[in-house]
Order: sequence, then C-alpha cells, then structure tokens
Amino acid sequence: MKRSIRKSLRCILSFTAIALLLAFTVPGATPSSGTIGPRAKNVSWQGQFYAAAAVADPTECPPASLDPANTVCDHFALTVNADPSFWNTYVGGAEVTISWASADNDFDLYIYDQSGSLVASSGQGGTTFERALIPAASGTYDVVVVPFAVTQSGYKGVAEFIAQKPSKVPGGGPTAYHGTYVGGANPNNAPQNKALPLQNQNALLLQAHDVGHDAAEPTLGVDRKDAIFYAAAAFDGIGGTAKTTVLRSTDGGLTWTKVSPTIEDTESHPATLDPYLYVDPIGRVFTIDLLAAGSYLSFSDNQGANWTTSALTVGGVNDHQTLVAGKTPIGNPFLTPLDPDFQKICYYCVNQVSDSWCARSVDGGRIFAQTATPAFLGEDPAAGGVCGGLHGHVKPDPDGRIFLPKDHCGFPWLATSTNGGDAWTRTQVSKLIGVADADPAVAADAAGNLYYVWWDDKHHLPYLSVSRDHGGTWTTPLMIAPPGVFEVNFPTITAGDPGKIAITFPGTMVNDQSDPTRPWNSYVVISTNALETNPLFLSNIANDPDDPIHRGNCVGRCAGMFDFLDIQVSPADGTAWASAVDTCTGDCVTNRNAPADSMRGIAIQAVNIPVLTVAAK
Repeated sequence: MKRSIRKSLRCILSFTAIALLLAFTVPGATPSSGTIGPRAKNVSWQGQFYAAAAVADPTECPPASLDPANTVCDHFALTVNADPSFWNTYVGGAEVTISWASADNDFDLYIYDQSGSLVASSGQGGTTFERALIPAASGTYDVVVVPFAVTQSGYKGVAEFIAQKPSKVPGGGPTAYHGTYVGGANPNNAPQNKALPLQNQNALLLQAHDVGHDAAEPTLGVDRKDAIFYAAAAFDGIGGTAKTTVLRSTDGGLTWTKVSPTIEDTESHPATLDPYLYVDPIGRVFTIDLLAAGSYLSFSDNQGANWTTSALTVGGVNDHQTLVAGKTPIGNPFLTPLDPDFQKICYYCVNQVSDSWCARSVDGGRIFAQTATPAFLGEDPAAGGVCGGLHGHVKPDPDGRIFLPKDHCGFPWLATSTNGGDAWTRTQVSKLIGVADADPAVAADAAGNLYYVWWDDKHHLPYLSVSRDHGGTWTTPLMIAPPGVFEVNFPTITAGDPGKIAITFPGTMVNDQSDPTRPWNSYVVISTNALETNPLFLSNIANDPDDPIHRGNCVGRCAGMFDFLDIQVSPADGTAWASAVDTCTGDCVTNRNAPADSMRGIAIQAVNIPVLTVAAK
C-alpha cells in the first residue's frame, strides 16, 4: 500500500496541509452520483481532471461537503439499489473500477459506507487502473478517488452490479468443495465431489463479457496495464476467408476495439487455419495465424497500435501452433535475448503429425530457428506405438524451463527442456487415468511448481496432478469436477503465486449422453491452496443457468468451440481471465431442440479471488 512512498511524501507534506499544485480544474465527477442494482447493472462517470496533485493518504481528503469542486480528492455517490435481504439468496456485490491513460499518473480508490467505515480499497502502483469489490453491497457509498501523484490527468469510473443466485443443484452456481483422489484397480470410478457450506464473502464471483465477435479456439491475454486481448476468428475458412480479429479492451471487458495488424503495419495476415494469441507479462502482444506450411506472426509493443510482422516455420507440416516466451533457460545460460526491448526467448511449437517440434527466437520474434530435437516422437515404442504429434500449449517456468503437455498414446505426458528446446525429458504424468482427447494443459506457479490438468477417457471428468520437482514426479490424480458436474471438455489451467491456480472448462450437470438437449455451462474453478493434500476449490458458472453455452454432446470440437479454450492471470491485479464460446444463442436458448447456431466469443473475469499477488509500489 505504498507505505515507503507515503513516508517520503510526508517528509514533504505537513500533516495539516496538502501539497496541491493546480494549474486549473474542471468540475468533479460527472455525473456526481449514480445507481446500480438488479435492473441497472452498471453506471459510469468522468472523473475530475487534475493539472498537478499529490495526496499522500485518504485521510487528507476533505469530505465532499467541504470540497464541492473536488479540487483535493474526487467523490462519486454510488447507490446500490438492493435491499440487504437480497443477498440472502444471491452472492455478489458492486465492483468499482477507475482507469486513466498513462502509468505515469497514479490514482487510488477508497470506498466508504454511510457510517464512514472503509468497505473496499485499491492502491496499486505502476498500473492505469484500480478496482475494488463491495461484497453484498446495499445503500449509498462514497467513492473517493485520491490523486496520489497526478499531472495533467483525469480518470474514468465504472461501477457494476454483480449478482448470481446459487443453483439448487450443486455445480450450477457458486460452490465450494474438495476433490477426490483416485487410484487402485478402478481409478475411473471416482465418486462425485460433495458441496461444502458457502458464504457470500468466499464465493467465487465471475463477470462475463460478450466480445462482439464470433470466436473459435479463443486465446486471450492481459498486460501489466490490465488491457485484455482476445483472438476472435471464424476459423477453418475455405479459400483464405477465415482471419483472426485481435480485440482489445481497456475498461475491464465492457467494450472491445479491433486492433488487428493492418496493411499499414505489414502485408497483413491473409488467412488462418488456427488462430493464436499470446500476451507476455512484459507487455508484448503476439498474434499468429497458421498456414499449414508455416505461420504468420505479428507482435506489438504498444497494445496493438502498431505491429511488426515475420514469418516462422518448423520444417514440414505445421499444425496446432502454440507460442510462449521465457527467460534465459537454467540449462543454457549462453542463450541470451538480443532484443533490448524484450529480454526473453520466444518458443513456437507445432504438431507435425509425425512428431512434435519447436523453434525459438532470441530477437523477440523476428527470426526463428528450429531446435535440435523433437519434444515428442510421433512413433514412440516406449509409450505404446504410434502416438502422433498433436500437443497442448507450451509453457515456461521462472527458471526458463519450457514444458509441452501431450495426450501421448492415450495418457497424459509432459516433455521438459532445460536448455531452450534442444534436448527434452519426457515423463508420463499418470499411468492410471487416460486422456479423452488432445490438449491437456500445464502451468507453473511463481515458485516453479507444476500443475497439469486433463479430462479422462472414461467419463470425461477433469483431473489435476501436481509436481514439485519440475515435472520429474507427479501426485496421484485428483478429480476436481464441481459437485453435480458429470462431464467436461477442454480443461485448461493457469497459475500465479505458489499453490494458487485457476481452471476453466465447459461442463454439464445432465448425466445422459443420449440427451440432445442437455445444457452445458462455462465453468471457472480456483484454488488458493492447491499444494496442500486436500485443497479447497471454489467454482462458478459464467453464464445464466437458463442460457447455456451449448446443448447436447460436447465432444470433439463441440459445435464450434474447436480444440481448446484459454485462461490467463492478469499481471496487473492478479485476477484470472478465461475465454469461452457460446454456441447456443437465439432459438437454442429457449427451444431445447434447436441446434447450436453460433460460436460467440466470451471473456470471463474471476472478479474477487486473485491468484497472483501484485507487488505494492
């Protein structure tokens, strides 16, 4: 909470006066008040503009009545039109976000109830936003925006009402539960997990946003300024008609702007057979479009305003591409980045059908060179014969190792390289629980612990295994389906601080594969103690239970979702963002017999449970 800076400032600022240098001001928050609730979901306002201001602490802000022009601190009166009894049957609250253009400026956010008690706050550093949640909000609140260190800047404020009624059937709404370890002679006969008592304050809250575009295989990412990027593509076009649209949101997913590479930046990407987007925490945004014999790659260092383009390939067939960046690997200290603006190594991995190969770039993504050996052999007698080359997403750890997960001859495997992809060690994660299909997923936390998720080949339930030795050994698989969920597809995972993970997948509570109308929901699951022997999981669905994202079976490519979904952690506020595809819109919502009719892109934020601690400034 900026204590060191505040101490320095207090050496300069007296406790009885505020150092405030104002060239000019305009009236404060416009409008100065607003109401949200079950019928009015959000309200926005334009905040005060400060020519120059430095307010070290919220206690130095006068009440709104004594500072009607908001020259010291800005005030917005937020009314939440929900009776306290409303929260007896719903979980949620009011989320307030303030944002501004440049990280050179710094506002803080404090929210007080009618008694003057502080109910929520956010005071990060080095970002262009602050966000805070008022759980079970009711009544009127004083939203105080403090210009901690501001020059020539205003801000924009948004308040959103988030409420969800828990389903009567566990698994259809906010749920807390433990997983089930499986093993022995019948490892796939794991019982359903049981729901635990859940309070409003520890329920997982999700906020879903329609990105305004069709999207298949939608990857996404978030940068340090909390800008969200989303790859939306029609996919599998004939005659070069399918292209990726790169979308960006700078207001928490409320609005989306197209920032795709254009002819002014490059020759543009002519088509795509596979879309892919990767946002490095440093801030470089990569978009890749597959062309079978290689890929077009573009990257941007200014949030998509301009792009640099290159072509990359691994010799032979290129399919199902994936890209990531990592630091100089622990096993090859001479492999050093050459781009002063991007001090990381880029890795591009593809399915070559016969094998799984990677290439790397030391100049930030301009030139790639194929690594010395394949990550996986397509024909692998040690694993059972012909296993193919289709794999999941490549991921790094804090020491520069890279990991490639794979459904290898029907079981979950992981290839690990410590030297930048020239040599690989392959480990079978589980010999008991098979894999239903391609794209198992792996993630490394800030301490280098690994988390591997997949869905089994018998019942299509999600499983988690953990490695504390960089993939050498793995824990007994833990079945992590929310209570009441009988089948899932496409589970994927991200990690933050040690033991903190977030997972997403579509799932159904109807245990009848012959039912062509059974509904599927979009799930996010979070655990903040995944390294413990009996971790706690919190789950929720992002869609309205009466408006499913799919009906019928969800196997294979699931009516337009295609091969994978994505989940990433924001380096700005530590929350998780997941992608989803809504294949059930229009008549499909109310007519159970209507076919899937869309592939609408959805971005989902896990609002209230961060998985990454953001360092205070």
